[in-house]
Amino acid sequence: MIWIVFTAMVALAVGGLLRPLLRPAPAAAARVDYDLAVYRDQLEEIARDVDRGLLSDDQATASRTEIQRRMLAAAETDKTAAPADQRAGKRAAMAIVLMLPLAALGFYLMLGAPELRDRPYSDRAAQIAEMKDRSSQIQAMVTRLAERLKADPNDGKGWAMLGRSYRAMGRIEEAMEAYDKAVKLLPGDIPVRLDYAALLLEESEGPSLPEAAMKLLRDIGAIDPDQPDSLYYLGLDAAAKGDKATARKLWTRLMTVIPADSPGRAQVQQQLDSLK
Repeated sequence: MIWIVFTAMVALAVGGLLRPLLRPAPAAAARVDYDLAVYRDQLEEIARDVDRGLLSDDQATASRTEIQRRMLAAAETDKTAAPADQRAGKRAAMAIVLMLPLAALGFYLMLGAPELRDRPYSDRAAQIAEMKDRSSQIQAMVTRLAERLKADPNDGKGWAMLGRSYRAMGRIEEAMEAYDKAVKLLPGDIPVRLDYAALLLEESEGPSLPEAAMKLLRDIGAIDPDQPDSLYYLGLDAAAKGDKATARKLWTRLMTVIPADSPGRAQVQQQLDSLK
Protein backbone atom coordinates (compact mmCIF):
# COMPACT_ATOMS: atom_id res chain seq x y z
CA MET A 1 0.00 0.00 0.00
CA ILE A 2 2.78 2.43 0.93
CA TRP A 3 4.42 2.02 -2.48
CA ILE A 4 1.17 3.07 -4.15
CA VAL A 5 1.24 6.22 -2.03
CA PHE A 6 4.89 6.87 -2.92
CA THR A 7 4.16 6.37 -6.62
CA ALA A 8 1.27 8.83 -6.48
CA MET A 9 3.44 11.38 -4.67
CA VAL A 10 6.21 11.08 -7.27
CA ALA A 11 3.69 11.41 -10.09
CA LEU A 12 2.29 14.59 -8.55
CA ALA A 13 5.77 16.03 -8.07
CA VAL A 14 6.80 15.19 -11.65
CA GLY A 15 3.58 16.68 -13.00
CA GLY A 16 4.15 19.90 -11.11
CA LEU A 17 7.69 20.19 -12.49
CA LEU A 18 6.73 19.33 -16.06
CA ARG A 19 3.89 21.79 -16.35
CA PRO A 20 5.99 24.97 -16.51
CA LEU A 21 8.62 23.30 -18.68
CA LEU A 22 6.24 22.12 -21.39
CA ARG A 23 4.09 25.22 -21.74
CA PRO A 24 5.30 28.36 -23.58
CA ALA A 25 7.76 30.14 -21.36
CA PRO A 26 6.71 33.53 -20.03
CA ALA A 27 9.17 36.31 -19.46
CA ALA A 28 11.61 35.25 -16.80
CA ALA A 29 11.30 36.77 -13.39
CA ALA A 30 13.61 39.72 -13.05
CA ARG A 31 16.72 39.24 -10.93
CA VAL A 32 16.22 42.78 -9.67
CA ASP A 33 12.89 41.79 -8.08
CA TYR A 34 14.65 39.06 -6.14
CA ASP A 35 17.42 41.45 -5.10
CA LEU A 36 14.94 44.06 -3.90
CA ALA A 37 13.00 41.44 -1.93
CA VAL A 38 16.23 40.37 -0.22
CA TYR A 39 17.12 44.00 0.56
CA ARG A 40 13.64 44.63 2.01
CA ASP A 41 14.05 41.57 4.24
CA GLN A 42 17.41 42.92 5.38
CA LEU A 43 15.84 46.29 6.23
CA GLU A 44 13.15 44.53 8.23
CA GLU A 45 15.79 42.52 10.08
CA ILE A 46 17.62 45.73 10.99
CA ALA A 47 14.39 47.17 12.38
CA ARG A 48 13.85 44.03 14.44
CA ASP A 49 17.43 44.17 15.76
CA VAL A 50 16.93 47.80 16.79
CA ASP A 51 13.71 46.94 18.58
CA ARG A 52 15.44 44.07 20.40
CA GLY A 53 18.32 46.33 21.38
CA LEU A 54 20.91 44.44 19.34
CA LEU A 55 21.87 47.50 17.26
CA SER A 56 22.32 51.13 18.24
CA ASP A 57 20.66 53.86 16.20
CA ASP A 58 24.00 54.79 14.59
CA GLN A 59 24.77 51.17 13.65
CA ALA A 60 21.28 50.68 12.27
CA THR A 61 21.47 53.91 10.27
CA ALA A 62 24.79 52.91 8.70
CA SER A 63 23.53 49.43 7.80
CA ARG A 64 20.21 50.74 6.50
CA THR A 65 21.87 53.42 4.35
CA GLU A 66 24.13 50.85 2.67
CA ILE A 67 21.21 48.50 1.97
CA GLN A 68 19.08 51.33 0.57
CA ARG A 69 21.95 52.43 -1.67
CA ARG A 70 22.04 48.90 -3.09
CA MET A 71 18.26 48.96 -3.54
CA LEU A 72 18.43 52.24 -5.42
CA ALA A 73 21.25 50.94 -7.63
CA ALA A 74 19.19 47.86 -8.47
CA ALA A 75 15.84 49.61 -8.92
CA GLU A 76 16.28 50.44 -12.59
CA THR A 77 17.72 47.11 -13.70
CA ASP A 78 16.06 45.74 -16.81
CA LYS A 79 13.03 43.68 -15.81
CA THR A 80 12.83 41.54 -18.86
CA ALA A 81 14.71 38.37 -19.70
CA ALA A 82 15.11 36.38 -22.86
CA PRO A 83 12.46 33.63 -23.23
CA ALA A 84 13.66 30.19 -22.36
CA ASP A 85 14.57 27.82 -25.15
CA GLN A 86 11.55 25.52 -25.65
CA ARG A 87 13.72 22.64 -26.80
CA ALA A 88 15.79 22.95 -23.65
CA GLY A 89 12.57 22.83 -21.66
CA LYS A 90 11.49 19.62 -23.35
CA ARG A 91 14.88 18.04 -22.79
CA ALA A 92 14.68 19.00 -19.14
CA ALA A 93 11.16 17.55 -18.97
CA MET A 94 12.34 14.21 -20.36
CA ALA A 95 15.24 14.15 -17.92
CA ILE A 96 12.86 14.77 -15.04
CA VAL A 97 10.49 12.02 -16.13
CA LEU A 98 13.32 9.51 -16.36
CA MET A 99 15.67 10.54 -13.60
CA LEU A 100 13.58 11.98 -10.79
CA PRO A 101 11.74 8.77 -9.81
CA LEU A 102 14.96 6.75 -10.02
CA ALA A 103 16.89 9.30 -8.00
CA ALA A 104 14.14 9.48 -5.38
CA LEU A 105 14.04 5.71 -5.07
CA GLY A 106 17.82 5.50 -4.79
CA PHE A 107 17.97 8.12 -2.04
CA TYR A 108 15.11 6.49 -0.18
CA LEU A 109 16.78 3.07 -0.27
CA MET A 110 20.03 4.59 1.02
CA LEU A 111 18.71 7.05 3.55
CA GLY A 112 15.08 6.22 4.20
CA ALA A 113 14.01 4.91 7.58
CA PRO A 114 10.24 4.40 7.55
CA GLU A 115 10.43 2.58 10.85
CA LEU A 116 11.34 5.81 12.68
CA ARG A 117 8.59 7.68 14.42
CA ASP A 118 7.80 11.28 13.64
CA ARG A 119 9.09 13.91 16.02
CA PRO A 120 6.13 14.56 18.35
CA TYR A 121 4.67 18.02 18.67
CA SER A 122 5.61 18.13 22.34
CA ASP A 123 9.30 18.18 21.37
CA ARG A 124 8.73 21.29 19.29
CA ALA A 125 6.33 23.03 21.62
CA ALA A 126 9.05 24.84 23.57
CA GLN A 127 10.61 26.27 20.42
CA ILE A 128 7.23 27.37 19.07
CA ALA A 129 6.34 28.95 22.42
CA GLU A 130 9.67 30.83 22.45
CA MET A 131 9.03 32.24 18.97
CA LYS A 132 5.53 33.33 19.96
CA ASP A 133 6.87 34.90 23.15
CA ARG A 134 9.52 36.82 21.22
CA SER A 135 6.91 38.10 18.78
CA SER A 136 4.69 39.16 21.67
CA GLN A 137 7.60 41.00 23.28
CA ILE A 138 8.27 42.93 20.07
CA GLN A 139 4.60 43.80 19.72
CA ALA A 140 4.56 44.98 23.32
CA MET A 141 7.66 47.14 22.79
CA VAL A 142 6.10 48.80 19.75
CA THR A 143 2.87 49.37 21.65
CA ARG A 144 4.76 50.96 24.55
CA LEU A 145 6.66 53.20 22.15
CA ALA A 146 3.43 54.33 20.51
CA GLU A 147 1.90 55.07 23.93
CA ARG A 148 4.97 57.02 24.99
CA LEU A 149 4.80 59.14 21.86
CA LYS A 150 1.22 60.06 22.66
CA ALA A 151 2.53 61.60 25.88
CA ASP A 152 5.60 63.09 24.16
CA PRO A 153 4.60 63.82 20.54
CA ASN A 154 7.64 66.03 19.91
CA ASP A 155 10.14 63.15 20.03
CA GLY A 156 11.25 63.04 16.40
CA LYS A 157 13.65 60.12 16.85
CA GLY A 158 10.91 58.18 18.62
CA TRP A 159 8.55 58.70 15.66
CA ALA A 160 11.33 57.59 13.30
CA MET A 161 11.84 54.38 15.31
CA LEU A 162 8.09 53.77 15.37
CA GLY A 163 7.97 54.24 11.60
CA ARG A 164 10.72 51.65 11.11
CA SER A 165 8.95 49.25 13.48
CA TYR A 166 5.60 49.60 11.74
CA ARG A 167 7.30 49.15 8.37
CA ALA A 168 8.95 45.93 9.52
CA MET A 169 5.58 44.69 10.80
CA GLY A 170 3.89 45.46 7.48
CA ARG A 171 1.72 48.23 8.92
CA ILE A 172 2.48 50.54 6.04
CA GLU A 173 -0.11 53.29 6.55
CA GLU A 174 0.88 53.69 10.19
CA ALA A 175 4.55 53.67 9.21
CA MET A 176 3.95 56.52 6.77
CA GLU A 177 2.14 58.56 9.42
CA ALA A 178 4.99 58.03 11.88
CA TYR A 179 7.63 58.93 9.29
CA ASP A 180 5.70 62.05 8.33
CA LYS A 181 5.77 63.26 11.94
CA ALA A 182 9.46 62.37 12.27
CA VAL A 183 10.39 64.34 9.15
CA LYS A 184 8.60 67.44 10.44
CA LEU A 185 10.34 67.20 13.80
CA LEU A 186 13.81 66.44 12.41
CA PRO A 187 14.44 69.09 9.73
CA GLY A 188 18.09 68.18 9.08
CA ASP A 189 17.89 64.40 9.44
CA ILE A 190 18.88 62.62 6.22
CA PRO A 191 18.45 58.96 7.31
CA VAL A 192 14.80 59.36 8.29
CA ARG A 193 14.08 61.05 4.96
CA LEU A 194 15.82 58.23 3.12
CA ASP A 195 13.78 55.68 5.03
CA TYR A 196 10.54 57.47 4.26
CA ALA A 197 11.42 58.00 0.60
CA ALA A 198 12.38 54.33 0.21
CA LEU A 199 9.04 53.27 1.69
CA LEU A 200 7.12 55.57 -0.64
CA LEU A 201 9.05 54.24 -3.63
CA GLU A 202 8.38 50.63 -2.58
CA GLU A 203 4.66 51.30 -2.27
CA SER A 204 4.29 53.37 -5.43
CA GLU A 205 2.37 52.04 -8.40
CA GLY A 206 2.67 53.04 -12.03
CA PRO A 207 5.63 54.22 -14.09
CA SER A 208 6.02 57.67 -12.53
CA LEU A 209 7.94 58.30 -9.32
CA PRO A 210 5.80 59.51 -6.41
CA GLU A 211 6.02 63.25 -5.88
CA ALA A 212 6.11 62.85 -2.10
CA ALA A 213 9.28 60.77 -2.40
CA MET A 214 10.81 63.25 -4.83
CA LYS A 215 10.15 66.10 -2.39
CA LEU A 216 11.95 64.20 0.35
CA LEU A 217 14.89 63.54 -1.97
CA ARG A 218 15.01 67.21 -2.98
CA ASP A 219 15.11 68.11 0.71
CA ILE A 220 17.99 65.67 1.16
CA GLY A 221 19.79 67.26 -1.79
CA ALA A 222 19.42 70.67 -0.16
CA ILE A 223 20.98 69.32 3.06
CA ASP A 224 23.73 67.34 1.33
CA PRO A 225 24.21 68.04 -2.41
CA ASP A 226 26.42 64.93 -2.73
CA GLN A 227 23.99 62.44 -1.21
CA PRO A 228 24.07 59.52 -3.72
CA ASP A 229 20.48 58.34 -3.40
CA SER A 230 19.14 61.84 -3.89
CA LEU A 231 21.32 62.43 -6.95
CA TYR A 232 20.29 59.15 -8.54
CA TYR A 233 16.55 59.42 -8.11
CA LEU A 234 16.31 63.11 -8.87
CA GLY A 235 18.19 62.38 -12.07
CA LEU A 236 15.78 59.57 -12.83
CA ASP A 237 12.82 61.88 -12.26
CA ALA A 238 14.34 64.57 -14.50
CA ALA A 239 15.00 62.05 -17.28
CA ALA A 240 11.43 60.76 -17.06
CA LYS A 241 10.18 64.33 -17.50
CA GLY A 242 12.40 64.87 -20.54
CA ASP A 243 14.88 67.16 -18.79
CA LYS A 244 18.01 65.41 -20.03
CA ALA A 245 20.33 68.30 -19.13
CA THR A 246 19.39 68.14 -15.46
CA ALA A 247 19.54 64.34 -15.42
CA ARG A 248 23.00 64.41 -17.01
CA LYS A 249 24.21 67.01 -14.51
CA LEU A 250 22.96 65.02 -11.50
CA TRP A 251 24.28 61.66 -12.69
CA THR A 252 27.65 63.12 -13.69
CA ARG A 253 27.97 64.51 -10.18
CA LEU A 254 26.93 61.12 -8.80
CA MET A 255 29.77 59.44 -10.71
CA THR A 256 32.23 61.64 -8.81
CA VAL A 257 30.67 60.69 -5.47
CA ILE A 258 30.23 56.92 -5.53
CA PRO A 259 33.35 54.77 -4.95
CA ALA A 260 35.26 53.46 -7.96
CA ASP A 261 34.57 49.86 -6.94
CA SER A 262 30.86 50.39 -6.32
CA PRO A 263 28.60 48.01 -8.31
CA GLY A 264 26.24 50.94 -8.82
CA ARG A 265 28.66 52.78 -11.12
CA ALA A 266 27.82 50.60 -14.11
CA GLN A 267 24.11 51.28 -13.61
CA VAL A 268 24.67 55.04 -13.41
CA GLN A 269 26.84 54.92 -16.52
CA GLN A 270 24.07 53.09 -18.38
CA GLN A 271 21.66 55.83 -17.40
CA LEU A 272 24.07 58.47 -18.64
CA ASP A 273 24.55 56.62 -21.93
CA SER A 274 20.79 56.43 -22.39
CA LEU A 275 20.64 60.24 -22.49
CA LYS A 276 22.70 60.47 -25.68
